[in-house]
Amino acid sequence: MGARVYGTVCGVIERVAQHQSRFRTPGLSPDARGVALGPVGVVLLPSLEKLVAFLRAAGEEGALDELLDSLRIVQVISPLRTRELLVEVQASSSHRMDRLAALGRIVGAMTFTGSGRHYVKYRDAQAPFGYDIAELLPDPGDFGLYHDRFAQPYRTDKPLPLRDLLLRLAPVSIPRARAEIPRSLYALLRTGLGDAVVGYLARWNVPARVAVVEWSRGGTSAVVEKAWLLQLSQPAPRFVSLLRSLPGVSLFVPDGERCVVEFGHRHPIPLSACAPLFGSEELVLFRAGGEGPVLLPQRPPLVDVQTVTSLVTQSTTTAESVKTYGITGTFSLSLKLVPTGGPPRRVSAAVIPLGEQDTLGRILGVLPPTLLGKISVAFSERSIYLLGPDAAHVVPLGTLYEDLGDHVYVPLGWALSPPIPPDVLRGLARVSSDMALFVTGGQRPLTALPQGAFVSATRVLLSDVPVVEESLIAAPLDADLPLPDVWPAPPGALSTFFAPGARGNLPPSRAANVLPDGTTVSLTDDEPPTRG
Repeated sequence: MGARVYGTVCGVIERVAQHQSRFRTPGLSPDARGVALGPVGVVLLPSLEKLVAFLRAAGEEGALDELLDSLRIVQVISPLRTRELLVEVQASSSHRMDRLAALGRIVGAMTFTGSGRHYVKYRDAQAPFGYDIAELLPDPGDFGLYHDRFAQPYRTDKPLPLRDLLLRLAPVSIPRARAEIPRSLYALLRTGLGDAVVGYLARWNVPARVAVVEWSRGGTSAVVEKAWLLQLSQPAPRFVSLLRSLPGVSLFVPDGERCVVEFGHRHPIPLSACAPLFGSEELVLFRAGGEGPVLLPQRPPLVDVQTVTSLVTQSTTTAESVKTYGITGTFSLSLKLVPTGGPPRRVSAAVIPLGEQDTLGRILGVLPPTLLGKISVAFSERSIYLLGPDAAHVVPLGTLYEDLGDHVYVPLGWALSPPIPPDVLRGLARVSSDMALFVTGGQRPLTALPQGAFVSATRVLLSDVPVVEESLIAAPLDADLPLPDVWPAPPGALSTFFAPGARGNLPPSRAANVLPDGTTVSLTDDEPPTRG
């Protein structure tokens, strides 16, 4: 690679006017926005470092995966024998070319458009509709580039496939603060370390899978190397630190679905944007330190470490002449709770003093039904125990507990000392599997409660609700009893007063009134008054 030298040609390009339809550049035509655009776009870069920077910027911006179908990298030679790099893509629209031109300006590249062997400078702020060639070069070579400062031909030296470029580039180190522990991690172990590391992970119940891989060293060497490949799902930080400290162990972080990069490093070009360049079953491990990548044409079948380390007898005969020994002694260490510096797990339970029963009842009474239905409660003589892996954290009372597994609960932010697995602790405590085991510390560090003692919190909020059974006063409808008469009442607000029997029995009839003149007046309307 050498310095770029421009030819002293003046007036080699001219600005395109709006609505211009005729151009001297072969293949140039206006698009829907009136921008002069050719079928091919070309980006000229002065060095390999600038090419890598351009590809990385395109990958992070999200344009690289869209260009892979038509992207071609060519090393070209100028008339002064300087070598430069040319990236050729399909210019489908002016929007794509605008993105390429913006990325090219960041790394100091030049962007052109055209077809065949003639390419003119792409539009910029001085020419919003682009440029056109004022005069064609008599001998454009393989690529004739026309700029406002030069116009010169370039000869093709050799093509540079993007996959080969990716495999040649070595990962670069990143700051330790930015090297976060991913959800999935790969580890490449030397053959002598495989059995020990796999057995260690199996004893600690680490979710890991293992395979044995082979690959050719490549080059002129015919050596076939062999190693163990581990895949860890959501590894704890202490396991990652332990594996990194072992000589002969290399950790890798996935970058896309088909490539992994050594932990603490990154590839100069985003590999997740270059997935079509690798096979669907291929796995490539990019090692740091100049060791070169490991290419596995077929992704190996990974099996669980527990499967590899389990011992199953195949013989049905009984062993003879075997002397057995019982446990003759123990260390007699006391079980304690010690603070832990690791991240806390999810709150799964809580232990509340019995004196906080009224406060707990008020809190449970205002919880949404969805959370209240996930909490179960058990009462003892001194404490109230709450279970709810998804809801116990909403109760701000007592001591919060996290689940170690197998229904063994320890206070949040504390750990067992010595670090005994939950199943071993349950066996030492002689507690059945249907008991919930709380590690409370003190002289009696363990408290066991049967699972059947826990009832739903919705059940204990209310005591028995009294029910009053109303007795019916209407006579039952029986065939032997006559039906009551229902008299029709006149409409109106006072209709009920006119119904027979509405105010009880009618009063007795009054006697006729006799006036002083001897006239008798009756209270009925159908009898006329009479004289005596």
